[in-house]
Amino acid sequence: MQPKSYRVFKWVVYALATMLLCALQAMFFSNIRILGLTPFLYPMLPAAVALFEGTRGAVFALIFGVLCDLLLPAPFRGFFAIIFPVIAALSGGVAGRLLSRGFLCALIVSSLGLLATGAFRMVVQILAGGRYLGLMAQITLGETLLTLPALLIVLPLYRTVFRRCAADY
Repeated sequence: MQPKSYRVFKWVVYALATMLLCALQAMFFSNIRILGLTPFLYPMLPAAVALFEGTRGAVFALIFGVLCDLLLPAPFRGFFAIIFPVIAALSGGVAGRLLSRGFLCALIVSSLGLLATGAFRMVVQILAGGRYLGLMAQITLGETLLTLPALLIVLPLYRTVFRRCAADY
């Protein structure tokens, strides 16, 4: 059992790394436009944390989801607070039981997070009597493909946090 101070330290470092990635999204990735689409890192982040921390990443994802709900446009308040813990729980399960924590696993759980967010957005649209679901599916797929290369930044950062906090504390 790890001391409480270690766990607090580790999650604070994860939060700082996430803030860095959010700043990168706001300053760099939001300015990229390819075929009218922009990379969207936020759903990838809880999936990547859960890759290393397992289903414990769901609490982190809930807190991150609440913050995203306060700061980002969404179909309704609580959208990210609902979908991010689900993404983290699924990703933690996949990473812990089905695949080892490597690049392939990160690619799968990140894709899962991005696609699940888009699918949830489509479900909300269906419940609201919306149209253009085919277009929404194309946008979700395009955003996912456009965002996945950012995994080359996200994965090493979270892997460093995971390894350094485990080894040096």
